[in-house]
Amino acid sequence: MLNRFILSRTPVVFACLLLAGLALFYPSANGAEWVSDTETDDAFPLVAANQSALLAYSDEDAEVVSIAARDFAQDVRRVSGVALRTETGAQRANAVLYVGTLGRSPVIDALKEAGKIDVSELDGAWESFLIVSIDQPEKGVENGLAVVGSDRRGTAYGLYELSRAIGVSPWYWWADVAPRQMSEIWIRKGVRRFGPPSVKYRGIFINDEDWGLHPWASRNFEKELGDIGPKTYERVFELMLRLKANTLWPAMHEVTKAFNLYPENKVVADRYAIVMSSSHAEPMLRNNVTEWTAPKGDYNYATNREGVSAYWEERLKENGGYENVYTLGMRGIHDSGITAGESVEDKVALLQRIIEDQRQLLQKHVDRNVEDVPQVFTPYKEVLELYQAGLEVPDDVTIVWPDDNHGYIRRFPNDAERMRSGGSGVYYHLSYLGSPMAYLWLYSIPPALVWEEMNKAYRLGAQEYWIANVGDIKPGEIGMDLFLQMAWDIDRWNLDTLPDFLSDWSEQTFGNAQSELIAAALEDYYELNFRRKPEHLQWWLPHRRAQGSPLTESEIRDRLSAFDAMVAKCEEAKSNVDHDNRDAYFQLVEYPIKASALANRRYFHAEQYGRLFNADPEAARIHGRLARDADAELNELTRFFNEEIAGGKWRFMMAEEPADNMWRSYRLSPVILPEPSLVAAGEISERTRAALPIRGARSDESTRPEVQREAESFDASGNVQSASWRVIHGLGRSGSSISGFPVSWQSLRKEDELRNAPYVEYAFDVSKSGEYTFYVDLVPTFPVKEGASLRLGLQIDDGEPRLLSVNRTSKEGNWSDEVLAGAAGLRCQVTIEEAGDHRLRLILVDSGVVVDKWALHAGELSPSFLGPASAGRAP
Repeated sequence: MLNRFILSRTPVVFACLLLAGLALFYPSANGAEWVSDTETDDAFPLVAANQSALLAYSDEDAEVVSIAARDFAQDVRRVSGVALRTETGAQRANAVLYVGTLGRSPVIDALKEAGKIDVSELDGAWESFLIVSIDQPEKGVENGLAVVGSDRRGTAYGLYELSRAIGVSPWYWWADVAPRQMSEIWIRKGVRRFGPPSVKYRGIFINDEDWGLHPWASRNFEKELGDIGPKTYERVFELMLRLKANTLWPAMHEVTKAFNLYPENKVVADRYAIVMSSSHAEPMLRNNVTEWTAPKGDYNYATNREGVSAYWEERLKENGGYENVYTLGMRGIHDSGITAGESVEDKVALLQRIIEDQRQLLQKHVDRNVEDVPQVFTPYKEVLELYQAGLEVPDDVTIVWPDDNHGYIRRFPNDAERMRSGGSGVYYHLSYLGSPMAYLWLYSIPPALVWEEMNKAYRLGAQEYWIANVGDIKPGEIGMDLFLQMAWDIDRWNLDTLPDFLSDWSEQTFGNAQSELIAAALEDYYELNFRRKPEHLQWWLPHRRAQGSPLTESEIRDRLSAFDAMVAKCEEAKSNVDHDNRDAYFQLVEYPIKASALANRRYFHAEQYGRLFNADPEAARIHGRLARDADAELNELTRFFNEEIAGGKWRFMMAEEPADNMWRSYRLSPVILPEPSLVAAGEISERTRAALPIRGARSDESTRPEVQREAESFDASGNVQSASWRVIHGLGRSGSSISGFPVSWQSLRKEDELRNAPYVEYAFDVSKSGEYTFYVDLVPTFPVKEGASLRLGLQIDDGEPRLLSVNRTSKEGNWSDEVLAGAAGLRCQVTIEEAGDHRLRLILVDSGVVVDKWALHAGELSPSFLGPASAGRAP
């Protein structure tokens, strides 16, 4: 049966557009390149003269197509105000939008058989779609537009892409982004092809939901259930489709009942064509936190093989008929290590047996050809050691490489792993609860870091399966958006277009008026918080002795001034944001910017209260007052988010870190504020604030090297065999950085190759000759080759080039300090023979090394100037 949303009929003569051209196309802001609010030659009248085209699709198609069709009809109403209605039967209109899946939709197959559309490029393609205009698609219809999917998700993606093009953001519901308003909607003629996606399985992991998504769902959005259930997941699934994602690891903490314990959840997932999977700690779609009801000690395959196997088999019987990706292997309950085997060899043998048995279960309950069943293995934490110790993963299984939980991928596929039929993937964190310190409150990973790491992973072979840990979804919208854009089209953002990402995102979300100013404020936000996240505003690890920040007076003043300037940009941009988008602006821009600024004011003014109390009690009391004021303002800002935004829609969603006393070994300590009776009273003028003394940890002189340069400010460069240092805009503690490209470039093998390698060169001068320390600040990435060091070359003038290297190992050495500071420091001694002008070259040895800045100094620099000193060497 055909279903048609009657969007009305407007007689417009359509010139023949069939195969007029092929556009491999990613739309600019609001689809401006192919959607217009005024009539243009031969355009398709989606809405014109308060009437609209007819939307035709078939009930024989997948259910997700019907869902997407209804959503699209609503999107047209949101944009144009045109009321839509559904009719069935043989009714026709002058303009018809045909929607369907190739081979499943009589609507589309009829157009194909009549020769009206060429769908040959869709046949057999994965999640691809065409949006194509048609001249006289059938008798009595002058104007046609078809959205054709190669499969069920492809069709849904096509409709949601059209929604985005007419001005409905994927975040219209989850961040209250107001749709664009147009009284008429015209779709320019053409053939636009999308897909296949760069990454086959692309999705998110809802995690650590205790402080946001669960209280919001259980006490506000889905309070009749009192949990995260099908009503919430339906909204999640719609968002995923609008972002062209297809895979979900569902919420799995103890506070949430396991996804599959609500039978309706998997049904809703299938209706939305979402592929269900599970985290590295949840094999065979089992949530061990709430589903394993036997004693924890029995979750041991060595001693209870029968019981554990039956537990997995039960889930496969229930869910084997749905579209899933199955996690293989075994760890302990709730992200703990495997509980069996005394030696590494024992653990490897046991895990080998587990994987073999799991595949037999899949063969029995899912598909006799087990090689055709999507399966993943994630060598996370201690499992990586077992893999490196000789664990053999079946060739058709995808190996999913994790980051270090702080945005730096630990391991990339080697040459042999790139040849595996199952390929590789990445498990990446945009939010995290764990060591050395959690970051659960504000999303602050720079887009440039997400791009650098995920682009590198893709180019090195991780192209099958990408999952981002997004915490509560909010407030990680920007990072989640970029991650999934890259997974869909890896070439959309590159070194040349990356600087435009935030302005493009701002334009799509809020329009042209303030997009550049919003982008500038967000650039400041990511740079300042990359130096130290709001959740990491203490310079000691949990359960260690408290210590003050290492910043000097000037560094503290500069940091607070930079946050003030950022807030001023935010306020200026806000004044020109449309009223309908004020709620979205608050959630996506204003809250994170102001909250991070207030957290820094509170921390540093409270610190000054302690440092100055004996030396200058009056100044200390003013600092104490400013700290309390910042705390009160932050509390009010958070209350406003929870209670006022969108009429209380997000009540219980936002919890300032630390939100409670749980998981204390990973979370910062609350700032201790002086009692009201101990701080200054009355109004504090701006003049008084500006004149307040500030005491740093050490002298400002200790942070002023004789020579310092930002890595991107080189004066000359030399390329070799298409390899070169390139600037990565927006990555680093001070704005940008440089790294070697292409990432697949063959590293130098001999030191005598240094003179003929790619380089960047800096001119500098010194006032005296002698011994200097060379400091270089690296973004704390990991080597692209397993077991290697991060290496680069150093040459001063025409001297002999030197090879420098730094070991980077997760969880060892200075790793904790490095990820908290966003930098790994490397140093060596150099001799400058005479005063005057000189040249310094940084030589590209290994791709994957990211240089932020460097300095030359005759003495010791403050630890706050550069990153923590790693185990570097200069032979």
